[in-house]
Amino acid sequence: MSRLKHEAGILSRYSLSGALNTVAGFSTIFGLTALGFQPYAANAAGYLVGLVLGFFVSRRFVFRHEGKMSAQGARYLMAFGVCFVINLLVLRFALQAGIHEMWAQAGSTAVYIVAMFLALRLFVFRHRTN
Repeated sequence: MSRLKHEAGILSRYSLSGALNTVAGFSTIFGLTALGFQPYAANAAGYLVGLVLGFFVSRRFVFRHEGKMSAQGARYLMAFGVCFVINLLVLRFALQAGIHEMWAQAGSTAVYIVAMFLALRLFVFRHRTN
């Protein structure tokens, strides 16, 4: 398989996993809210579901990586933290620049998606060459 086809497959699976993760997270949030949970608790639970699901789907489906789960999990949490901070910084910069809130959110989310993909591809689930 050519390198370009391989990378395109990873990107396709990453996009699909993002859609799955979004549905699972929002389903958790909305489901718990409908059951009477406080909004902050429902939101936290939804993000926790997304974080855990994102790790396992990325590990097995997107990158098809076998490595040591504990090390990958630690790197995944680091990558998430860094990418989330980048997301917040972009959001802050955009809002301070006078960009409408919705566009600022969309832009910061796009930056997060790209940053997280790069972090996963190059740091969390990197393949070592011998």
